[in-house]
Amino acid sequence: MDKNRKLRLTTLSAALIIALSGCNDSHDTQVVDDNAPSVASPDWRDQVIYFLMIDRFNDGDPSNNDQGANEYDPSNEAKFSGGDLAGVTQKLDYLQGLGISAVWTTPPVANQWWDPAQNYGGYHGYWARDLQKIDEHFGDLASYRALADALHDKGMYLIQDVVVNHLGNFFTYTGTYDPAQPCAGFELIPGALAAGQSLPAPLNQNDCNNADDFAAGIYHWTPAIRDHKVEEQEFTYQLSDLDDLNTDNPRVRDYLKQSYRYWIDKVGVDAFRVDTVKYVDHDFYHDFLHAEDGILAHAAKRGREHFLTLGEIFETSNPYQTNGEEKLLAYLGTQEKPELTSLLNFPLQATMNQVFGGGQPTAQLGYRLRKMMELYPDPYRLGNFIDNHDMARLLSQASQDDVKQAFFTLLTLPGIPVIYQGTEQGFTGYRDAMFEGGYREDGQPKDSFNTDSDMYRFLQALTGLRQEHKVLSRGDLQILAEDSTGAGIFAYSRTLGDDEAMVILNTGDTPMLLNQMATGAPAGTRFRVLNNLNADNLADQLITDDAGRLTLALPAKSALLLMADGSDTPQAGDVSLKLTTALAGTVLTADLTLTGTGTPGHSLQLVVDGNLGTAQTVTVDDNGQWQGSLSVRHFAIGQVAHRLALYDNQSGASLADIPFSSDLSYPDSPSLELDDSGDAAEGTGGPLGSYSLPTDASFDKQASQLAIESARVYQAGSNVRLSLTMANLTDTWAPTNGFDHVGFSIFIHLPGQGEGASLLPKMNASLPGGSDWQRQVVAFGWQNSLYGSDGASTSGFGTPLTPAPTIQVDKDSRTIHFDFPSQALGRPDSLDGIQFYVTTWDLDGLSSSYRPLQPEAGNWNFSGGASSEPLIWDELPLLTLSE
Repeated sequence: MDKNRKLRLTTLSAALIIALSGCNDSHDTQVVDDNAPSVASPDWRDQVIYFLMIDRFNDGDPSNNDQGANEYDPSNEAKFSGGDLAGVTQKLDYLQGLGISAVWTTPPVANQWWDPAQNYGGYHGYWARDLQKIDEHFGDLASYRALADALHDKGMYLIQDVVVNHLGNFFTYTGTYDPAQPCAGFELIPGALAAGQSLPAPLNQNDCNNADDFAAGIYHWTPAIRDHKVEEQEFTYQLSDLDDLNTDNPRVRDYLKQSYRYWIDKVGVDAFRVDTVKYVDHDFYHDFLHAEDGILAHAAKRGREHFLTLGEIFETSNPYQTNGEEKLLAYLGTQEKPELTSLLNFPLQATMNQVFGGGQPTAQLGYRLRKMMELYPDPYRLGNFIDNHDMARLLSQASQDDVKQAFFTLLTLPGIPVIYQGTEQGFTGYRDAMFEGGYREDGQPKDSFNTDSDMYRFLQALTGLRQEHKVLSRGDLQILAEDSTGAGIFAYSRTLGDDEAMVILNTGDTPMLLNQMATGAPAGTRFRVLNNLNADNLADQLITDDAGRLTLALPAKSALLLMADGSDTPQAGDVSLKLTTALAGTVLTADLTLTGTGTPGHSLQLVVDGNLGTAQTVTVDDNGQWQGSLSVRHFAIGQVAHRLALYDNQSGASLADIPFSSDLSYPDSPSLELDDSGDAAEGTGGPLGSYSLPTDASFDKQASQLAIESARVYQAGSNVRLSLTMANLTDTWAPTNGFDHVGFSIFIHLPGQGEGASLLPKMNASLPGGSDWQRQVVAFGWQNSLYGSDGASTSGFGTPLTPAPTIQVDKDSRTIHFDFPSQALGRPDSLDGIQFYVTTWDLDGLSSSYRPLQPEAGNWNFSGGASSEPLIWDELPLLTLSE
């Protein structure tokens, strides 16, 4: 029998059994009497994953939207919107057309519909109440099985999100926790389950004050995590107050294994994404996955010999360090005691966002990729991604070209690319619905399955090339060019057998020079352009010179995907170009005059760090001589490596990069100092001192994290350091930027750089003193973004710009340093008259939105004012620089 026909008949048979039997199991789960067909695992290296939120993707069955518990409201981000499993099945052609081969869904299991303690709903799927039942909003077992069968019928695969760390929020703690009396302060939360709902065994043994429940030890009897850096809290306390399962308990382990084997058997799930991995101890994963009754052995019996388990460990790395990778690697286990089979690549995600969205040096990405290939035992099966449902989208902080460059890279690197729903439609809302009638941040829900959209077509072309050329999914990786000073050139090659691909990008806002880059290919190798971004003006093929090198002027925000395709006559270099000034190896602290030779009458560009946009143009005189200068004003602080190239854009000839360095430092004494202690330090703040902090205990009511005590400004060249000492500085939630419970909105007035704006986006306020601003920084624990005033409105930020300032945190002195390179300030020739306006508020770590201001107190909202009043807790007077 034809395989596809057999799968369709199996699906029909399952549906008939359900319809005719009328039989339910102990959890009201509809029974499918036959197991799902055995489907062999794919080669995961070649897959492209689409991650979707079931509730926010597509509504295929409106009859299941409203379950009558006030849990459904598509206008409310916190409630169910109506998406379901049938809706996913309806859109598989849309996904396959995009080049998707595997669909990862949020957990489909029965969830807590509404948490009255947090005033938020479990539409997302991560607050389970029954791990062996489909949530009523999403469908039933038959609709989940139909999705799996339809995917397999198309040669696609199903990845289920699973949670082993916690359930929903059915109990909590009040007061001070005493480990010696773990039930003191324990409370079951009234109304945590909807009418008629209950927890199945053994999850129903959740009352610490019940002797049998306490002795059963199904849960850790602990409060919410207060410090994520304390290992005991990380492993045994409640993440965001969610009931923490005691995964050392054999009964819990048996229940989790049984629950997740069930979905492999009855539905035909092909892989798991494992949520909140780092909150569960290592021994559990070895048992859960590798025991005789574990997931991997069971999947193998069902024909899935390479069942993938992608672990979520939300840890990133500092630039040029591997602290994040070390945390992730620990959860792969050892050869003797293996754990997860693979991981989601959070360190790479963070670095790519910083490089493409924040304008940081491309050498940071080069370092991260080299370490990826060096440290992980199988980097080709890591899940690589740009953003997801637990963070702000890159497009909400960066330009569309930045996002396209990020995906151009993602889809040409080793690892399994993951595309989050809505990316292909240019979404900026982090949990916006795709379907008409679902929740949208802008309040304008609409159908968003346009196969002709710009981003859909862009991604479709790249996924097609990745599928066509296996060198992009399986080939070796070598970094060819990178920039240590900032945004600019980044290039790498992929090789597999006789196939060689090359990717070249310019992440900068100006044209950049790729100068005599060694490709590793022979002289005269012809590279055919397979795809490009913002580089239509370049030739459709490039040829290496007589030394196997490439020299190329790359447009701003451009990218090229090249494939070696034969050979041609190489071009020889121009030997007349020379620099006569001794520069190589020099450490500059002041400006330097340059001299050299070239072809008489030609114009040369003196290109520093590849930047053609800031290059000085000189003309070679009749004697073949030229003279120029090298200014240090715009060089970054510290000892920084640079390179100088001479480029003759008339002939395309160049002189090989000449290395040198600069060494600039801020003075010991600030140019400006301000004492702001005494206001907004305790539990009240705002323009009139009438606001109150969110009631959650993590906001310090005595020494507020939002209160600025003092400010100092340091100047060197056109670089500025803004140092803010806070009344309190915490990193309770392990934020990537080193501080939490406060966000900074910093507005910068730049004289002579065009008309700015006076309104403060999303803050219900205007710049004081009738001034305007040309730059805005938005920085909190997980975001650091720079925006221009163009396009700014009361409801939206202006045009994303790079580079954002770098952030350094000195926790001991409670000081946060914002270092603004000259480029972030528009490369001013003078700092005279530049003004900084600094404000604080807090932002939500998931959506990067300003926390609301409401009249009444709440866990996560500020109170004491109307929603239309200014979102400013503390502010500094205008800081005016002089030079």
